[in-house]
Amino acid sequence: PAEPTPVVGGKEPTLGVGGKQAWTDRLQFWLNGEEIIVTNPSPSMRLLYWLREVRGLTGTHYGCGEGGCGICTVALSQIDPETKKIKTVPINSCLRRLCALDGCHILTTEGIGSQGSGFNPVQTAIADGNGSQCGYCTPGWVMNMYALLEKKNTLSAEEVQQHFDGNLCRCTGYRPILTSFGAFAKGGKLCGQHESVKHPTAMLAHNPQPLRFKDDITGQEWFRPVNLEQYMAIASLIATNRPFRPICASTADGVAKYYGGKDTDNAVLVDTSLLPELNGSSLDGDALRCGASVTIEKVIALLEQGSAGSPSFSPLARHMKRIACVQVRSVASWAGNLMFTREHPNFPSDMATILAAAGATFDVLGVDSKRQTCSTVQLLGLKGRVLVLSMTIPKLTASTVFETFKVSPRHVFAAATVNFGACIEFDDKQGGVVRRARFSVGGVTETLLEAAKAATALCGRPLDNASFKAVEAALRQDMSVCASKNEFHSLEYRQSLATAFLYKTFLAGSSSIPSQLKSAIVPFIPADAQPISHGTESFGTDPKEAPISEYIIKRSARIQASGEALFPSDCGRPGTLWGQVVLTTSANARLVALDASAALKMPGVHDFIAAASIPGVNCPLASFGGANLKEKLFFEVNDEVPCQGEMVGIIVADTWQQAHDAAKMVLQRYEPLGPVLVDIKQGVQYQGAPDIVDNTASTVSGRRSRDWWKVYEQGTARAPKDNGLTTLKGTFSSNGQRHFYMETQSVLATPLDGNCWEVIVSDQYSDLTQTSLALVLGVPQHNINVKVPRAGGAFGGKLLRQTLTACAAAVAAKKMRQPVRIQNERIDDMRMIAGREVAQFDYDVSFDVQGKVDSLEVTMLLDFGWFWGDNGFDLAFGLPGTANCYQFNHFKLDPKAVETNTPHTTFMRAPVSMQAVLAAEVVMEHVARTVGRPLEEVQALNFYNMNESAVTPFGDHLGKDGYNYTIPTLFLDIQKQANFSDRKKAVDAYNAANRWTKKGIAITPTMFPINCAYYSSGALVCIYSDGTVLVSTGGSEIGQGLDTKVALCVANALDTPLEKIQVGPRETSKIPNNTATGGSGTSENCCGAAVAACEKLVAAMKPYRETGKSWEDAVTAAIADKVSLVATGWFSFPKSENANGYATYGAAVAETMIDVLTGEVRVERVDILMDLGTQLDAAIDLGQLQGGFVMALGFLLTEELKIDASGTLLSIGTWDYKIPTAYDIPVEFNVSLLKDSPNPFGVKGSKASAEPVMCLIPSVFMAVKNAIYAARADSGAGSGWFPLSTPLTTDKIRAAIGDLGAQMTVP
Repeated sequence: PAEPTPVVGGKEPTLGVGGKQAWTDRLQFWLNGEEIIVTNPSPSMRLLYWLREVRGLTGTHYGCGEGGCGICTVALSQIDPETKKIKTVPINSCLRRLCALDGCHILTTEGIGSQGSGFNPVQTAIADGNGSQCGYCTPGWVMNMYALLEKKNTLSAEEVQQHFDGNLCRCTGYRPILTSFGAFAKGGKLCGQHESVKHPTAMLAHNPQPLRFKDDITGQEWFRPVNLEQYMAIASLIATNRPFRPICASTADGVAKYYGGKDTDNAVLVDTSLLPELNGSSLDGDALRCGASVTIEKVIALLEQGSAGSPSFSPLARHMKRIACVQVRSVASWAGNLMFTREHPNFPSDMATILAAAGATFDVLGVDSKRQTCSTVQLLGLKGRVLVLSMTIPKLTASTVFETFKVSPRHVFAAATVNFGACIEFDDKQGGVVRRARFSVGGVTETLLEAAKAATALCGRPLDNASFKAVEAALRQDMSVCASKNEFHSLEYRQSLATAFLYKTFLAGSSSIPSQLKSAIVPFIPADAQPISHGTESFGTDPKEAPISEYIIKRSARIQASGEALFPSDCGRPGTLWGQVVLTTSANARLVALDASAALKMPGVHDFIAAASIPGVNCPLASFGGANLKEKLFFEVNDEVPCQGEMVGIIVADTWQQAHDAAKMVLQRYEPLGPVLVDIKQGVQYQGAPDIVDNTASTVSGRRSRDWWKVYEQGTARAPKDNGLTTLKGTFSSNGQRHFYMETQSVLATPLDGNCWEVIVSDQYSDLTQTSLALVLGVPQHNINVKVPRAGGAFGGKLLRQTLTACAAAVAAKKMRQPVRIQNERIDDMRMIAGREVAQFDYDVSFDVQGKVDSLEVTMLLDFGWFWGDNGFDLAFGLPGTANCYQFNHFKLDPKAVETNTPHTTFMRAPVSMQAVLAAEVVMEHVARTVGRPLEEVQALNFYNMNESAVTPFGDHLGKDGYNYTIPTLFLDIQKQANFSDRKKAVDAYNAANRWTKKGIAITPTMFPINCAYYSSGALVCIYSDGTVLVSTGGSEIGQGLDTKVALCVANALDTPLEKIQVGPRETSKIPNNTATGGSGTSENCCGAAVAACEKLVAAMKPYRETGKSWEDAVTAAIADKVSLVATGWFSFPKSENANGYATYGAAVAETMIDVLTGEVRVERVDILMDLGTQLDAAIDLGQLQGGFVMALGFLLTEELKIDASGTLLSIGTWDYKIPTAYDIPVEFNVSLLKDSPNPFGVKGSKASAEPVMCLIPSVFMAVKNAIYAARADSGAGSGWFPLSTPLTTDKIRAAIGDLGAQMTVP
């Protein structure tokens, strides 16, 4: 141990009575079996950044920095203070402070297996199970599963499935991950095959010492006392005006910023995790008692253990499982949750609400050593420095009714919109009469509400309808005081949830209720209330083209699982400088001052790079010209700033954290210029929606096949109104969406000699990035090599907007004369890169009595943000969707752009098209409801008639020039596969039997044209002397499996074993002038280029292979004859009379269930049938379908975007923006590929797969709407059509159902 270090003013805390023990600044822990000693670590250093920047272990990735995605999960093993045994748990390394690792053993994915030492079964399970696409999140999944197996080797299927509420994935749709890890459950093929890494023996002998660390620059101090006396000595010595914070696991750090909290300089942090007085627990005759450092996970286990002893224990345990996630519950203390709520009263704590209802009490110690016992509300109201010692949860009598509820924006790992607890004790002497009641409500008022009026109103009464109405009225009075503000959910909705929960409580306490009402109290949303998720996959193959079309796992999947696959955010040698973007903070305002002086004084900061440092053009997309020229790379003083989220410069510092902290200190001052327009309505009101002239003049590769912005009109003149047709008008509005790729925008810019550059980028369009860099740096393009090893997801967000950070890093690197890397912080990334456009579709449709549509006219309004320069690409995708797969006598589409003071939107998977197809289905549903026919009949009635000349409004001749049309086949086949007719009857029967939950089922088709004329790419194929083959292409591997598909095609073309083929990273120095990786057509285009190159090599090798030589011998002979075994290939699709080369088709049946009282929805089952021609790779293409559909589910159900009146994006980070989890996907998820249907126009008979499937999301929309219709019918709202916009959030669904006040009756 180090020499004793004085704490404050020369004083030292004492250990024991009359004795002293030195406080050491020596931290000891183990990393992947290796002992680590760190002297005086900074209290602010997080484990994630230490692993990556100090140790160089890049397998643990940065995803959000707030514990909200699970990407950074590692396994932590330590001696349990209570049991004295080693316990292994998953943790978020982005939250764990390095200081808190004393005595621990940390395992990262590199530490459990690798390509060299052999992969761990967990790594091979997820890789070989097709559970890794981009691979950026995969190590986090691996380590969470590993930790679960360390906890319990024999697992049930339920234990496995319910373990992953803290891990997000944007690529796979979760289905293959759950299947892969489910194999470790009892009865699975991997059960009992866990390989545990041995813990260091020295760890068992570790003797915890009192720790004290201090950062001399920030003044932050960290203490880890080992007994209560030491803690009290510290608390008494620290000045009262100095921030003082007892902590256990500091998991709240990720959330604190959303509530105004931050890691302040000069703060004193005291780790209480080892205090014996805070670690005990007991379960005895009258109560459960837990020390304040006992984890939430342990409290859950104790409650389940004692569940027979109190009616409150099981509900409390079930509810606590919905708090945060496994990674947090495993280490976070219950007391930490309460004390965070005490500090931030507007935090909607589930723990506080349910403990208040349970009547829990708390033993609290003040600085003056006085103890007191208080209730939950009293604890939250305490002032000054207090330490919670323990909690007592009393056992309730068997006659007590105890219920808790929660509604949140997502099924798991989401803060409560409203939470509720109820405890109703009956008088044993007066049967059925309430003696005492407690109601607690969170999320409705500014602080936790103990509904005293409601509780009083119930006392002395039975649980009957009259009592319910009286208590409901009293509860509304309770909630009317100090109502809280919520930007996402109206007060009316939140109050309705509380009354719905009260109603559910009354039903739960009733001695008998009619069967029709029982569904109100049967939970179906929480993870432990859901059935085991499952699904099937079906496909055909073409043996003649093997290995093409076979089920081949992505070839880099295993090294992605082991963390050995490098991403752009992993690149950069030690000493590389870090950059962090500085973004504008006002909208429609003039920037009048920009002052970085305070930031430049911060530790580790080198410079602030602004517009003056740009040697070339200050515009990232100058090559596109037109409206794109309005955007600057760095906005300058006196510029008119259109929106928040534009760059004014970047801070350059030694570390990521230093750069991030300093970037927030750059002072900006603005003068407002006028109203801030934040939505389509305001944009049209103030600026109108003029017709658009596309003046983009791109100098980068790419071909335009039509005028995207024109008004499209087809068919005969619209029939007169008096011809017997019915005419309807309507509006459908759809939300935007953020990409939420797992790897935020990342780049490493390295200056080379001769003013040359290597720029490693997470990128979809390297040629554009190269062009932009050349213009911004003022150098020729041949001076720049853009390299993409792989990208951690992209989905369109790195097709154009990656140029911003790439150019910023290069400008900084030029000025600093050394490499500079940037990886955006998650919130900055979401503020900066806007994603999918908000869209509005105004339609005018006429049709006959059968529902056959005669004419459809649509005005499409798109909010492209503050300029629309490059959005013609988006529009090109979206236009055909407005007609979908339907034929009209007259069709007219008028697309218009609306400019607002919001960030510029960009490509996002199925851009505009998903919303356009949804709008087309809304029209069909409106027609179907009007004529009184089932939607599926009206859909089929309006399909193209192939007996006539079938030409789409956009210039595609169906059935000609290789353009097939399989919609009728798909539509019939999916109904048979999904047993649609019988299930529809079963849904009707269910709805008739259940008042408070309703089901819906629907089928929708899609037709997704692929603009083949856009694509052109090259390939370079090199055969080496040992017979191995290296391929380079013009496409980027972004998780879509491009490299694997190329390898399959090369193996097929060369007739070579697949293991001989390696596909290298994308580099502009090798293959220039390619089109972008996007639109789902790049993989087949690169395959075509690679095959073209291989054809040259096949010809060169022919003389040597005809002799019967093996592949290796033939290569050796050719090289000996000095034959060139390197070839290039170039591919673009042949010209066609069609505007698009072909279309990908699909159909889906979806079944959903909603809670009528709350608006919650669960997707019960989805069946998808897609026509992908002859798929290039069954595993990859099925994975793309699963992942794409779940991303669309997020758009539809959980990913709500909110922008306030100032133009500030509120839906940011993992706290307020909710992509789907593994528990939001369909319970049953079946995906099939149409067999024996090769694409006449495609490469090897294939079709695009990644984006078309998203256009099947109308099936879920219509299923939810059908469930709402059933609920409305019961409530007297009728069965008539009603408008419904997206996203289908819980409050929007509840509002669509209508008023239920009179319907909620207690029998």
